[in-house]
Amino acid sequence: MSKKQTKISSGKNAELDIINMILEDHKPLKELIEVMKDSEKGLEERQEAFAQFAPLLISHAKPEEQSLYRYMKSDEELREGGFEGDVEHQLADQMVEEILRTEDEDVWSARVKVLAELVEHHIEEEEDELLPDFKKHSETSDREKLGQLFLDLKTRLLERGGMDAPHERETHARH
Repeated sequence: MSKKQTKISSGKNAELDIINMILEDHKPLKELIEVMKDSEKGLEERQEAFAQFAPLLISHAKPEEQSLYRYMKSDEELREGGFEGDVEHQLADQMVEEILRTEDEDVWSARVKVLAELVEHHIEEEEDELLPDFKKHSETSDREKLGQLFLDLKTRLLERGGMDAPHERETHARH
């Protein structure tokens, strides 16, 4: 009975908890990563997976940086994890940009595989270490406020087209 009461009291806004939102965003990314990493898959199938992956990644990463990582960097206990997440996101951004400009199929394939492995590692680290650590050092109400901020930022980004990283608008205008 106490479990049920806990679910009722904490479950009301559980969907707004930023941790749950991030975990939900990771699901389709993980599926696409498997296709992108699989060298046995045909180039066309991997290209299609990347075409879906890139906007999903960016529409997840930018709001995460501006909500969760910003919060973490302001907390002494979580600070390093916030900066590490930012750096990994910057590397993934650079890889996406390079892939979008790559014409050689073999180089494209190699870059996509490295991006997939980089993001896979980032997701695993986030789910196994960063998010549990964040949960220990945060209140439910803070996670729900951050979840709402994350959702608002993501919605705005998607309304602008999803791939619209502010410093890269010119590059994406060509695509």
